[in-house]
Amino acid sequence: MRGQAAFSLRFAEPVEFTGEAKLRVWVSTSDGDDLDLFVVVKKFDARGREIFFSGYNGYEKDAVAKGWLRVSHRALDPSLSRPSRPYHLHDRLEKVSAGEIVPVEIEILPSSTWFEAGSRLEVSILGRDAAKYPAFNHRQLVNRGTHAIHCGGRFDSHLLVPLIRGAIRPAA
Repeated sequence: MRGQAAFSLRFAEPVEFTGEAKLRVWVSTSDGDDLDLFVVVKKFDARGREIFFSGYNGYEKDAVAKGWLRVSHRALDPSLSRPSRPYHLHDRLEKVSAGEIVPVEIEILPSSTWFEAGSRLEVSILGRDAAKYPAFNHRQLVNRGTHAIHCGGRFDSHLLVPLIRGAIRPAA
């Protein structure tokens, strides 16, 4: 789908994630000096059907978990941040230049989700709010130009999740 990137993993055996999570991702923009990033973690069953969860304000078709960050607010407090939970200072703006590649750590709200063998976890990164909540809307987005996600080599983009049971082994 235009305006988002999605990454997925199908599990060979059951796993349970419980607690806080974070997405570390390296990003750039072709234009402008800031980016709004929204992260959605979804669950799909072995047949590829999305499994929905009851969420904010009783919204019945919600995802496993979500997170969001304006890239200019990426500064972290090292004394309060944990490996699984970045703590952003929000005390200064760190604008980006067109073409500059910067790392960001996006807090993903806590979840407790069981993934059966054959089910799939999908992480989507969007430039707009994925939710359609009437009382929760990000109207003043700063996005301009084309955004890029950088992975591999020195760009250690990854999802860190709290694995409680099972082992993460991709299904063949």
